[in-house]
Amino acid sequence: MFGLPGGEILDFIEAARKVGIEFILVRHEAVAAFMADASGQIERKPGVCVSTLGPGALNLTLGVANAFLDRSPLIAITATMSTSAAPYATHQQLDLNAVFRPFTKQTITLDGVNTAATVRRAWRTALEPRFGPVHLALPSDVARQPEHQAHDRSPVSLTPDPPPKPGAEAVARMAGEISCAKRPVIVLGLDLNPYTDARTVRRFAEAVGVPVFVTPKAKGIFPEDHPRFFGVCSGLAADSVIVRFLGTADLLVGVGFDPVESDKLWHHTMKLVSIAPASIASGHYRPTLELVGDMVDSLTRLGDLKYGPYQWTQDEEAAFRQRLEAMLRGSETSHSNAEIAESAENITSLRSQRTLRSGLSALAVTRCLRDLFPPEAIATTDVGSIKLLVSQAWRSTEPMTFLESNGLSAMGYSLPAAMAAKLARPDRPVLCTMGDGGFAMVFADLETCVRRRIPVVTVVYNDNALSLIDAAQERRGYPTCGVRYGDIDFAAASAALGAWSRRARTLDELAAAVEEAQRVSDRPSVIEVPIDPTEYRSHIS
Repeated sequence: MFGLPGGEILDFIEAARKVGIEFILVRHEAVAAFMADASGQIERKPGVCVSTLGPGALNLTLGVANAFLDRSPLIAITATMSTSAAPYATHQQLDLNAVFRPFTKQTITLDGVNTAATVRRAWRTALEPRFGPVHLALPSDVARQPEHQAHDRSPVSLTPDPPPKPGAEAVARMAGEISCAKRPVIVLGLDLNPYTDARTVRRFAEAVGVPVFVTPKAKGIFPEDHPRFFGVCSGLAADSVIVRFLGTADLLVGVGFDPVESDKLWHHTMKLVSIAPASIASGHYRPTLELVGDMVDSLTRLGDLKYGPYQWTQDEEAAFRQRLEAMLRGSETSHSNAEIAESAENITSLRSQRTLRSGLSALAVTRCLRDLFPPEAIATTDVGSIKLLVSQAWRSTEPMTFLESNGLSAMGYSLPAAMAAKLARPDRPVLCTMGDGGFAMVFADLETCVRRRIPVVTVVYNDNALSLIDAAQERRGYPTCGVRYGDIDFAAASAALGAWSRRARTLDELAAAVEEAQRVSDRPSVIEVPIDPTEYRSHIS
């Protein structure tokens, strides 16, 4: 369990200690929830985070909401006001069920009756499609009282029923839609199980033989060095190039695709069929056709069929790859000539106010790091300009080797996720990439890594700014406001917390620092790299 104690939750933590459940103390409850989120993704069983009532519970909500939108199994346990005091108390008194209800699958206040069955049902609920968080509120006096059993003592299964296998007619309809298309594209998403579905997904994609895109949460499900891999969609660097390419298709085949990952509405405006374990219909959105049920069974049967030929040409596929690379390098812009002409004078004036710091190319840093870590390494990245770039440029060739916050897109996620990844997979190298803004939010938990001997390597892309927002201000013709930070020597600050640290001002220095950091096995490492944010401006689209 990950968390921060308080007086009202101490009896529960002590009970957990007595039965051998380890409690990992962190510096902020949001970090605990992010760690439980990442643990749940990796282990595919609920990660557990714990807090006291009041401010502790509210701090926990950021990571719990992230788990809700990233479809991670999680159990959040908070103290709540004692049942004897609740009718009279107002101090720290909040309706925590009401607080957690909008971003959990279920929220329950334990009453000391059939607790084991209640908790087992909560565990199963977190694992039912789609995965998600469950909140348990524990009144401080209930925690100390004897358990009461109701008359029904039938066992409650921890495992949900498997998704049903779809019928032959439903499979035939989906196969017909794919076969009748002239220019289909496959989009892989977070509903895929990285441990059971990857081989079947690859076989299906190769059978169809069309461009394959993945969403950020599906990176590695389909190897990104495969000739049919085309890129990462859903709001990342050079997204305009990808959305334009998707617009030339006549059918999008969503395989485990969940619209929660898309920050735009192309899934609504383009024809999309869905192959998933659960329906993706939500609100006013309805896909053209859905094949719902067991993914391995569905993809195996579809992969046995013959498809094509389709109308994609090698020339247009090569042209797309060239445009994508050009935009990543900052040598192509997504703006129209009219937009540029309209704002050129204002932008020139504004840029005189924006003193760009000298530093390295973020793309070059990312690709340098990719070359320095083995394919099985787990990489995590944070939110902001760094997410747009690293998620697109980092090459993932194995399942469950890349973690990021996408549905909620919460800054500060990357370090807790890396901590959880290293605890879950101690034999794997773990790289954490963060911007200076996100790193500062969770910086104190470097001490947790030091105390717990969690040897993750963190590379801080430092441009002393919220560059994504700075670029958005510039695009709208606004002067710089509220996006520039003062200079922090993160390497020195990290060393003060006990981490191994370096500042790397060149790619050679970065490579040397990473190689040295990978030999540090008893504590975390932090490498600070100055970044020139100019390149970031071309990534926003």
